[in-house]
Formats: sequence, C-alpha cells, structure tokens
Amino acid sequence: MPPRHRHANLRACLSLPPILLILACSLVPLNSQAEQVTVSLSQEQNGGEAGRACIYVYQGKAEYRQVKADENCPAEIVVDRDKR
Repeated sequence: MPPRHRHANLRACLSLPPILLILACSLVPLNSQAEQVTVSLSQEQNGGEAGRACIYVYQGKAEYRQVKADENCPAEIVVDRDKR
C-alpha cells in the first residue's frame, strides 16, 4: 500500500493552478472600477539634500511624491479614482 503523503502532494499540485488564476485576476485592473483623474499640487515641502515632498490632495485623500533636491514637483499628477 503506498504512503498517504504521496496523495497529499498530488492534491496540493492540483489545487495550485486555481489559486494562481485567482491571484492573476486580482492583479488585473478592471476598467469599470477605476477612472483616471488629474490632481493639482497642493503643497510642496523642501527637505534639503533629501529632496522635496510633493503633496496632492483630492477628495480628502493625500497622494505623496518625492523628487530630488534640484527638481521641482510636477504641477499635476494623474491618479486612479475608484468609481464606487
């Protein structure tokens, strides 16, 4: 009689593809759930040699970007907004 653990490995191998499929589908953005919105620069903070912090606020949520010390913050950025 073959050992039972041999069948456990087979079951694990058979259950792997659906898990990978679900993971792959969850990583694919759905066009019906998000739209792109342009957000203007709200605040810029100089961090010296560390660079600049660029803060963009849209509907009560803040988006942060960091740029090098010798660069300026972009006047606008494009973000994905949830349609819900």
